[in-house]
Amino acid sequence: MEKLVYLLKNGSQSPSTRAERADDVFRDRLLARLPQALHEQGASRLKISVTDSAVDAGKQLHLGRFRPEAFVSFWLECVGDRAGCETILSECSPHLVGYLVVESQPLRTETPAGGAGRRMPGFSLVGCIEPAPGLSHPEFIDRWESSHRQVAIETQSTFSYVRNEIVRPLTPEAPAWGGIVEEGFPIEALNDPRVFYDARDSEERFKANSKRMIESCLSFLSLENVDSHPMSEYRFDSGW
Repeated sequence: MEKLVYLLKNGSQSPSTRAERADDVFRDRLLARLPQALHEQGASRLKISVTDSAVDAGKQLHLGRFRPEAFVSFWLECVGDRAGCETILSECSPHLVGYLVVESQPLRTETPAGGAGRRMPGFSLVGCIEPAPGLSHPEFIDRWESSHRQVAIETQSTFSYVRNEIVRPLTPEAPAWGGIVEEGFPIEALNDPRVFYDARDSEERFKANSKRMIESCLSFLSLENVDSHPMSEYRFDSGW
């Protein structure tokens, strides 16, 4: 089994017949179209995350210029059999980039009972990252997987943490990122930095956690090239 991830932009210019926001219309189109269609192509453990109205309060968390409006991940028996899946994705979004990745879950959260196809609690912060200047790929991976793992868990209010180490791009013109991170946060963390840094009632803890996290990030990744966005997450398989 191999994991594939895709970042999508909403390229549709079709006007809505109702007073709906374009990002919510895009979300609904993905949720209605992708699960069955991708399943028929052999995809499993499908996850769809979308920047929609539910995460409006997190405007200050948007970083970077690529600004995807959706993140789609799933597993296939063989990456070489992805053509049908990419055709389906391109019908929903003419602007997409894809990657083959290796997944690890330092902090795992299960899909709630009966939650398949429903919005997950909180929000997912999807971040595309690359190594700091002068850092080799092995050094980047080592720091990401070792020291930064514990720092990220101890200084933030995350309840899930998925690392996607990029093996290779699957589409032309895919940005040369080294990895994509998915972090689950409480919904209050969208606009409350103290909640984000797990320091609701302590200014001292807030300052210490934010300082420690930033220093850890600077030790292995290029902060100026981070492309990170809060999204609503939907899963379409139970038991994971």
